Amino acid sequence: MCNIRLIALVFILTVFHGIAMSDEYSFIHQRLNARYDPRSYQHGINVLKRPDGRYVLIWASSGNPPAGANPDGEWSHDVYYALINPAAPSIDPVKLISAPGAQEPVSAAMTTDGHIMLTMEDAYQADNELVQSYAIYDANMKPVKDYQNIILDGGHSGHVAAVNTRFVVFYSEGWVNGGGVDKLGSGDNVLLSVYDSQGQFLNRQDVSTGNQTRDWWPLIAGSKNHVLLVWQRFINNKTVARLMYKVFDPTRQRWVKQTTELVDTLKYYTYAVQYIPSLDLFFVAATDNLGNGLAFLISNDGTIITYSTVLPPIVREAQPAILEAKSGKVKIAYPTLPGELAVLSINRSGIQLINTIPVLKYWFPSGTDGVFLNDDKVFFASLSPHGIKQIIVNLKQ
Repeated sequence: MCNIRLIALVFILTVFHGIAMSDEYSFIHQRLNARYDPRSYQHGINVLKRPDGRYVLIWASSGNPPAGANPDGEWSHDVYYALINPAAPSIDPVKLISAPGAQEPVSAAMTTDGHIMLTMEDAYQADNELVQSYAIYDANMKPVKDYQNIILDGGHSGHVAAVNTRFVVFYSEGWVNGGGVDKLGSGDNVLLSVYDSQGQFLNRQDVSTGNQTRDWWPLIAGSKNHVLLVWQRFINNKTVARLMYKVFDPTRQRWVKQTTELVDTLKYYTYAVQYIPSLDLFFVAATDNLGNGLAFLISNDGTIITYSTVLPPIVREAQPAILEAKSGKVKIAYPTLPGELAVLSINRSGIQLINTIPVLKYWFPSGTDGVFLNDDKVFFASLSPHGIKQIIVNLKQ
C-alpha cells in the first residue's frame, strides 16, 4: 500500500510539474469537456460575395457530418467551402484544407481583385502548440498561395478583413492562466499583419501588447481605406470584459484612432463588427453582462456616430446580415437567443428595432453568418454539432 501511495504521489507531482513547466499555449486547448463543446464539431464561418453575384461559404468542421472531439479530447477540424446561388440556395460542402490537428476557427475575406484569404488558428506544424496560418485562393477557390503559410508561430484566434487589394489579419498571441470564461484564462497580446492580395507580407503592427493588459478574441472589418479592430480586454476579479476598438490605415500604415473603450461590462465573446458601404460606417453589435443588446455606428476615423443600448442581445460568434436597399434604407438582421432573428433599421441618426422573428429552436455559439437575398428575404448559415444548417427567413412573415 505504501508503494502504491508513493507511486501515486510521484505521479501527481510529475503531472503538476509538467503543467507548471509546460508552454503557456497548452492551456488554450485544455478543454476538459471538449467533446461536449459545440465548437469541437464546427467553428468559424464566413459568407463572401463573388464578382459574379454568387456567394462562397467557408467554414471549419470536424468532418462532414462533424464528429466532434477525438477520444483524447483533441479537435480535428478541416476547412470546407460551398458555392451559394442566391436564386436557389443550397449548401454542398467541398473539403478545401485538411491537415493533422485542427484548423479552426477559420475566417475569410475577399479583396477587390477577387482574391480570398483564409486564416485560421492551426495546430499543424506549430512549435508553440498553435500557429496563425493562412492561404490565398481566387474567386473559384483555386490556390494562389496554397496552405500552409505562417503569420505567427504562437498566434491564435485570428480574423481577416480586406481593404481594396490588401488583407489585414488581426490575431492574438500568448495566453495567461486564470480568469476569463470558466477560469480558463485569457489571451495576452493582439497584433495585426498586412498582406497584398497575392499573400505577400507587407508589415506587422502591435495593437495592444505588454504586461499591463490581457487582450484577446480580435475581430475586424474593412472599409474602403481603414480597418476597425475590436477585441475584449480582461478585467481582474470580474466576470465581464471591456470591449476595445482601434482604427488602422493599412495603405499608409498609420493609426487613425488610438485604443478606446466601447463597453465596460461586456459578456465575453458576444460581439461582432461589420462595414456598411452605403453609410460609410462600421456597425458593432455586442451583449452586456445583463443580457442587453448594444449597437454602435462608428465612422472611418473612429468617431461614435450613434448607438442603442435597448436591443436584443447578439449570439456569440454570430455576424449580422446587411441589406442596403435601392431606396437608401439599411436593414440589419442578426441572431438573438434562444432562436430568433432581430431586425433593425439603420441610418446615420439612429438604430431602431423593427421586429424579432422566431426561426429555430437554438443558435449555437460556433459561428453564424448571413446575407440578404432580396429586400425581404435573408439567408443564414449556422454551425452546430449536427452539421451546418441553412436558414432562410421571410422578414414579412
